[in-house]
Amino acid sequence: MELNNQNTEQLILQAAENVFFDKGYSGAKTTEIAKVAGVNHALLHYYFRTKENLFNKIFENKADFLLKTFKDSFETDLPFFEKIKIAVETHFDFIGTNPKMPMFILRAVVSNKEKRDFIMEKIVPRAYSVLAEMEILINEEIANENISPIKPIDLMINIASLNVLSYITAQIYFGFADENNDELKEFLLQRKKNNVDVILKSLKP
Repeated sequence: MELNNQNTEQLILQAAENVFFDKGYSGAKTTEIAKVAGVNHALLHYYFRTKENLFNKIFENKADFLLKTFKDSFETDLPFFEKIKIAVETHFDFIGTNPKMPMFILRAVVSNKEKRDFIMEKIVPRAYSVLAEMEILINEEIANENISPIKPIDLMINIASLNVLSYITAQIYFGFADENNDELKEFLLQRKKNNVDVILKSLKP
């Protein structure tokens, strides 16, 4: 196990992410993941044991990063509406770097009770810890009549829904075109601006 290091683990995780997103959870095979990662199957098994463990680790990493972006945007000293703008844009850009992820997660979770249970047990509590911090700031803005009453979970769902749907629409309209496609870039740029405007306007009293 001379390759027993963090770099190897990351290679396997990246390969698993690529294979999962291309073929779905059911269609992905650990033998193919090992091949894409450039390691033997025994090494993959040494690190992660099962395909399910790979899925869980990838999902946890993505969820932690995404929740941190929300948390970080609310911990700045910027005005409230600027914090919301950053949160929307950061989430939009996160989906942009993982455009196949929303449909992959949807298919995996809807068709697999164990995946849903994992999310409810491991991810939801982390989300609620971030929402609790957001709630303090949001309640201050509501009390000062700067924004209309809204629950943090509703705000997060509104942001996620708009941004995810933008990329699903782009995939339907443009297919998986090269990200440097000018029409696609302009479409996504306009959607990001629009989503920020929609969220901000929905908060104004």
